[in-house]
Amino acid sequence: MLFKVPQLAIFEDSEFLALYQEGEPYGVGNPVPLFEVCARLKSWRYLGQDQKHISFILEDTSGVLLCKWWFYAKELSLKNGEELCVVGEYDTLEKALKCVRF
Repeated sequence: MLFKVPQLAIFEDSEFLALYQEGEPYGVGNPVPLFEVCARLKSWRYLGQDQKHISFILEDTSGVLLCKWWFYAKELSLKNGEELCVVGEYDTLEKALKCVRF
């Protein structure tokens, strides 16, 4: 199931976190919900020895969100300040969005 996020602050909302955790455990027969997030790219950097992963921060008027993308395609270019829409799974422990696609 895909949810469109109206504001980044939703990920800090205690009611949202309680509802999200109520649905656990996620896995076979209970897929992890996906979230579509659109916000301005504040900053980004490569991760890992081979720089195959990226960590980036999205920002809107309500807050910021840490995002991570494993095995990011380097041919995709990112520019700070641009509007970026990504889809991913939210990790409540890391408080980060694990991106799976644009």
